[in-house]
Amino acid sequence: MKISVIIPTFNRAEMVCRCVRSVFDTEWPDLEVIVVDDCSPDDTGARIAERFGDSVKYVRNGKNSFQAVSRNNGAKIANGDYLFFLDDDNIVDKDIFVEMVRAFDGNPGLGLVAPMAIHMRPGKNNVVWSLGSDFNRWTSQPKDRCPNLPVDELPEEPKSYPTSYYPNGFMVPRKVFDEVGGFDEKYVQIFEESDFGWKIGEAGYGETVLTTARTEHHGFLEPGCVPELRQLGIEKPYRTYCFARNRLRFARRHFSFFQILSVTLVFAPLSAVYYGLVALKNKRPGIAWAYFKGTLAGIFGL
Repeated sequence: MKISVIIPTFNRAEMVCRCVRSVFDTEWPDLEVIVVDDCSPDDTGARIAERFGDSVKYVRNGKNSFQAVSRNNGAKIANGDYLFFLDDDNIVDKDIFVEMVRAFDGNPGLGLVAPMAIHMRPGKNNVVWSLGSDFNRWTSQPKDRCPNLPVDELPEEPKSYPTSYYPNGFMVPRKVFDEVGGFDEKYVQIFEESDFGWKIGEAGYGETVLTTARTEHHGFLEPGCVPELRQLGIEKPYRTYCFARNRLRFARRHFSFFQILSVTLVFAPLSAVYYGLVALKNKRPGIAWAYFKGTLAGIFGL
């Protein structure tokens, strides 16, 4: 049973090499590792070649295209029975693939299995990202089960939790990926993995997070990044624009008529005010303007 590990990356040469090394250190015998370089200006390609040679399939996008395109490009050349999409700022446990394949074998109705992500960055260290991710249909706000739970307080049972999507890393059977059509590239970045997970659920498959399969999420703060804005996901203007726009795009695709009205007419404008004020407080007027523009684009379906 072959697993294709698809790792999008941008300008994080050393970090992605550590991630790849951890994947090769796992206990799974038949792995295909694909690094999709989103047109990095650094020496990512050279470092991958130097450290891993032909054991890694290295693909470079023709232009900076972000996550949805990078993941789809990796899937196009993947030969695995399972596709594991992994962010480049992770160090995976040695038995991660054994645990995830075991879950699929034990439940043929599963369409997505995610390892439990554990935050390891300063200020948020050794805590659980989420034991299940979803959205409030009336506000479009994310809902996470037990966010920031210290790992040593994690209950022994259950060992799996239902989810409707999962950030950071997740595995799907190849046939399920093809059935739902991969990632919608119109999202560009932000909400593309949420949409992907929801499509899997809407196709009738189960989705779960395993506490027995784990990855350390080390996070990445770029120079000059404001931690408060990074925590909210609005550290860059274009990312902020996509965040605001895609929240409404996601709601229109997956929520009911009245829920869409609630998000569009009430929550989206309130969010624009809140995020704008936070950005201005942190002296980032460009971020505030980007969120406002993204909200308008989302409302008018642009």
